[in-house]
Amino acid sequence: MPTMTDRFARTYQEVMGSSFYRSHPWESFLFAYSKWKFSRTRLAGARSFLHNMGIDADKALSGFDRWRPILEDIISDEAVHQGAVGMDDGEILYGIARELRPEYVIETGVASGISSSFIAAALIENASGTLFSMELPPPANASLPLQDGSIYEGAVRPAGWAIPAQIRQEIGDRHVLLLQDVREGLPALLNTIPYVDMFVHDDLHTPDHMLWEYELVWPKMRPGGVLASDDVNHGWIEFCRRQGFTSNALNNLDRFCAVRKQ
Repeated sequence: MPTMTDRFARTYQEVMGSSFYRSHPWESFLFAYSKWKFSRTRLAGARSFLHNMGIDADKALSGFDRWRPILEDIISDEAVHQGAVGMDDGEILYGIARELRPEYVIETGVASGISSSFIAAALIENASGTLFSMELPPPANASLPLQDGSIYEGAVRPAGWAIPAQIRQEIGDRHVLLLQDVREGLPALLNTIPYVDMFVHDDLHTPDHMLWEYELVWPKMRPGGVLASDDVNHGWIEFCRRQGFTSNALNNLDRFCAVRKQ
């Protein structure tokens, strides 16, 4: 269990590693505040998270055992897993996709493709639905530092390179990879589909960008649809405040959150 000193040191490193937070002192304070707030509403495990959303975990995770060994292999590979979701987060994504049986799923931020793998596995089990995965095009240089302090290495390996071959084969053309800047690509994609069943944010983790994504997608979200986000911060808190969500919307698994549109 991390100590208070450990958490402070981690927050300090995140702030100092981010050009956005270094140039926005007030945002740095809000970032630290939001991390403290989320630490007080942390849930224990994927099943607890799904239950908090009103989802029957046993039903939602049906068929998962078929994929578990494959997905555990990529999760355990440090070369694959840098910055990606963990097993619990992945089970949540799988469970939500099984519960919703979505036709249109969008994720922003692909990296090695761990999140894509969990969602695609659920869509395979559903035998329906298309996943649109959006990632930046390959940069001119090998390592591109982003505003949030993360390193995008799209020139080293292509987006989604770690998606297991079996998942690639079975999902087929129902997984669409879009190499575009999300500021241009996401509005364009939303104009081509009738609605969104499930949206997952996991690209640039600055609060202004995250809030922009949430608010852009939310009106297009069908009733009953789910908007999820990794690495939530004050942008999520502000979005929930504007939408009038209850405090349950801040319940999280290591700063992974999700809300359902009523």
